[in-house]
Amino acid sequence: MNEIALIYTLFPSAAEACDTCKTLLAEGLVACANRFAPVTSHYMWDGEMQAQEEFPVLFKASPANADAVRDRITELHSYDLPAVLVWTAAADAPYADWVSQQIA
Repeated sequence: MNEIALIYTLFPSAAEACDTCKTLLAEGLVACANRFAPVTSHYMWDGEMQAQEEFPVLFKASPANADAVRDRITELHSYDLPAVLVWTAAADAPYADWVSQQIA
């Protein structure tokens, strides 16, 4: 098994999620992006409990460029403190090769 990088984050709108997916694909930073239906996130912010609709995205990239993807998401994101989570996942060789081939 080979490894790929999974990068997960949430956006405040479907439009921002879509724009970020298109940008990262056009820049050759990710192989693909999966946008999910909105979720309701519950969290504490500035000492107050919040509940907000957010739009999750799971990006797939090579482990070698995962930091660059994280940094670019952070640059594009409208949140002051976006949650950008990165981890590696085992993938079968053909899929991992495809992911690597898509990265510029």
